[in-house]
Amino acid sequence: MKISFITHGGHGGHGGIDKYSAYVIDVLAKNKLVKSIDIFSKKIIKFNNKKTNKFCSGNNIGFILLIFTNIINILKSNVIIVSHINHVPLLLIPILLNKKIVLFSYGLEVRFVTKNFFYKLLIKRINFFICMRGHTLKILKKKYNLKYKNFYLLPNCIKLRKLRKLKTYKHKNIITIARLMSTEKFKGVDETLEALSLLKKINFLYFVVGDGDDKQRLIKKAKKLNIIKNVKFFGQVSNNKRDKLLQSSSLISMPGSEKYFDNHHLHHDTYPARFAFLEAAEFGLKILGSTPFPSEKYFEKKYKSFNFVNPDNKEQILNKILKLQKQTKQYDKKLLKDFSFDNFSKKLNNIFLEIIEK
Repeated sequence: MKISFITHGGHGGHGGIDKYSAYVIDVLAKNKLVKSIDIFSKKIIKFNNKKTNKFCSGNNIGFILLIFTNIINILKSNVIIVSHINHVPLLLIPILLNKKIVLFSYGLEVRFVTKNFFYKLLIKRINFFICMRGHTLKILKKKYNLKYKNFYLLPNCIKLRKLRKLKTYKHKNIITIARLMSTEKFKGVDETLEALSLLKKINFLYFVVGDGDDKQRLIKKAKKLNIIKNVKFFGQVSNNKRDKLLQSSSLISMPGSEKYFDNHHLHHDTYPARFAFLEAAEFGLKILGSTPFPSEKYFEKKYKSFNFVNPDNKEQILNKILKLQKQTKQYDKKLLKDFSFDNFSKKLNNIFLEIIEK
């Protein structure tokens, strides 16, 4: 079986979608039914495997040209994977020719972006959809009026390394790992800063890991709240540095409030199985997030590391932080098992077996 994979990025990229795409490539490259994977990416992919052929562009125009100059090659594929809804128009010809196309969806690009009539027409012609989250799947079906299609759920995962002995530190530092973009002010940094400013004395550090055009505003905010001495902005760091910061933290705090409005309802960024949370769980950290949708509230009962708060209630956030800091770090083995790369691999291989047979 020959696969074409149209993606924004993968191995070596930054952000959850690139990481998720990399894991999909990892699984398919090991699948015995897959003979070759042609990867068409906007970013450089740092991955070498005898089954894969990489076509990387480096920019938007180059990416469009890359797809059109290789369209014959793409049409010869048994399955064409599209890693993001934004890439759908690039596959106009394969869609019109009823090729077997699989569209991946994650969250924000479905929940808060309404595509035009052209997109809707093309999406309605796609028959296979893989969603990272049940809530996104529900909205995708409704927004694009999708009926009699094949839908699959494939949650995030964590590639577990060997579990190390947990270290306890005198200072109960907290951490947030996120892109600091002005278009993504829902990661929980504002909420955490405001909650910490209610403390008269802070005897720990708050690590903010990540970069973006919103970083300077957040630094100014920490200064204005008079807590900058206890807040360390690290920007983008190496994996090794991030691991050290996670190791010396007691909890990850990301109780973000979503600033998008839909039918006059304020939404919160609530996905409990995001990569940052899974990576924190690998270091035995407690996890603090926003109260999720009713269909995802089971996370707090099922997994002992999860704790949810109302992101608009700063006192509640602070009280929860102080309570969690008193608890001993421990591995949430059920969470790490349920969201393991092994589970992800099994699910994806089963999904592809079904897609091939249809």
